[in-house]
Amino acid sequence: MLLKQKKQWPLFVMAFLCMTFTNVSAQAKKLKDSTPEQRAKMQTEWMTTKLALNTSQIQQVSALNLQYAQKNEPIIQSNEGKRSKFKKLKALQKEKSNALSQILDAAQYKKYQEIKDQMIQTLKEKRK
Repeated sequence: MLLKQKKQWPLFVMAFLCMTFTNVSAQAKKLKDSTPEQRAKMQTEWMTTKLALNTSQIQQVSALNLQYAQKNEPIIQSNEGKRSKFKKLKALQKEKSNALSQILDAAQYKKYQEIKDQMIQTLKEKRK
């Protein structure tokens, strides 16, 4: 099971941050081939574990993740350039983060931001 989770990690990072690029990498293809519902479910499960969400938060976060996965879908599937996609997805991610700040408590939101920043740093290092 741990091996399976490790294999899904790159996919999750990309889905969680919504920073999909149309390169030929396996992660981008997996993300492009996954449904918004699959991405939202994966994000919710991950957030539930990492942020210790309560029952009410799980329901709210699940709905929010699905809402934004559906908003991201046309962008992910489009033939736009990387930069254009990145800008649009980044704007949606900012909206989603603002909405999450209303659902999570201060400690959970801080942890969410720290993990998100760490993932961004990891992606930047891998691109070098």
